[in-house]
Amino acid sequence: MDPLYASSVLTNLIAILFTFYLLFRFFQVSMLNPLVKTSFATLDPLCKPFRFALPIFFGIDLACIAWIVDLKFLSYYLFSISKDLEFYFFNAFGWAALSLFFVISQILRFSLFISIIGSWVSPTSNSPFLSICHNITQPLLQPFQRFTAAGGIDFSPIIVFFILIQFDRVLENLRFSLGFPALY
Repeated sequence: MDPLYASSVLTNLIAILFTFYLLFRFFQVSMLNPLVKTSFATLDPLCKPFRFALPIFFGIDLACIAWIVDLKFLSYYLFSISKDLEFYFFNAFGWAALSLFFVISQILRFSLFISIIGSWVSPTSNSPFLSICHNITQPLLQPFQRFTAAGGIDFSPIIVFFILIQFDRVLENLRFSLGFPALY
């Protein structure tokens, strides 16, 4: 395997970990959860030095976003070198931003799916993983639950899935029109 390509994949995986941390902070997932506590203990010290210039604004950790975009940028750079593609700074930055939104959308979609399945299989589970999925998706479902609950059946997850899928389509169309490689 090409070491540059492997490095690209590794930096992308680290960016995904930072994205989880960003979502934990934004959705204010409980610090009592061991997974959240570990992510904060590991990643918060890396973001802290940059918070004087990039603060937390309306729950959005701008220092963490800078880390994610930088890691995605580096991943794009390593990928383009490994595949002998021409590297353009603005393309790399645009791909990094689109990729960030795509990863957030994917995390939200999978969290929603896991939360739904978890509520069917084990509705009283104390699993830290299911708790995270529920804490991330519940704020997305609440605006629609007022209008979609009918006869004890909640249709809000279907609406949120539809919105996330449409958001992914917009990102993919934008990526395709700009000529960027896949966002995965």
